[in-house]
Amino acid sequence: MVSEVIDRCPTGIVGFDDLCKGGFVRNSDNLIVGGPGSGKTTFLLQFLWRGATQYNENGLYCSFEPDIIDTLNDAMAYGWDFSKLSAEGKIKFMRFSPQTSIDELKKELTKMIAQNDIKRICFDPISVLALNFSDQGKIRQTIFELSSLMKRLKVTTVFVDESLEGDMGNAKDGDWTKTDILRFLSDSVTVFYETGIAGVGDRAVRISKMRRTAHERRAIGMEIRDTGIEIARVVMAQGVVPNQ
Repeated sequence: MVSEVIDRCPTGIVGFDDLCKGGFVRNSDNLIVGGPGSGKTTFLLQFLWRGATQYNENGLYCSFEPDIIDTLNDAMAYGWDFSKLSAEGKIKFMRFSPQTSIDELKKELTKMIAQNDIKRICFDPISVLALNFSDQGKIRQTIFELSSLMKRLKVTTVFVDESLEGDMGNAKDGDWTKTDILRFLSDSVTVFYETGIAGVGDRAVRISKMRRTAHERRAIGMEIRDTGIEIARVVMAQGVVPNQ
C-alpha cells in the first residue's frame, strides 16, 4: 500500500516543522491559541516573513485590532522589515472593524488574495470577528464561512485566539464558546504556553491536533530569540530531531 503524500506548507520556524512532518497541510486552516506574551503574534509574523523571503509565497496579515503599527515595530526587533516586503507586493496588511459583515469581509479578502497571489494568510485575533454574536449557531456559521472561503481560494490560513492557561480545557459560563468552535473547525490546533511546562526556557508549544499528520503530541520547550521563535530539540521514536 502506497502512503499518501501530503503537500506541506513549511512555516520556516526553527524546530516547528520537525514536529509535524514538514509544516502545516497546504491550504488548511490552523489555530494558534495561548495567553498574552506566549508568542502567538510573533509566530504569525515569522510565518509570513519566512514564506515571502524563504519560500517565495506572498502573505496577508488581517487584524481586527485598532492599530497594527506596534505589531510592525515589534517585527523590526527581529530584523523583519515588513514595509520593504509590502512595497514589493509580497506581504499585505489589512485592518477590519469588528463590525465588518462576513459578506463584506469575504468580498475584500477574495479581491486581495486574487490581486496579490496570496498563499498565506493570518487573522489576529479571529475571535474579535464574533464579538457581536451571542448565538452559537451564528458564530459557528461565520467562522465556517470564512474558513471555507480560504480553502476554496487555496491559501494556508493561521487563526489566532487568546486564552488563559488556567482555563485550557475548562470551559465555563460560555467563556470558551468561540475558542471551542475554532478548535473544532480548524484542521490543526497548536497551544502556546508561557510558563515553561516543558521544562525548557519560559515558554512551550504543543500541537494538540493536526489532521492527516502524525505529529509530536508532547509540550516542547520554545524560546523567543533575537531572530524569532525557536523550538527546542526533541527526541522522537526515530531518534533526536535537531533544529535546522
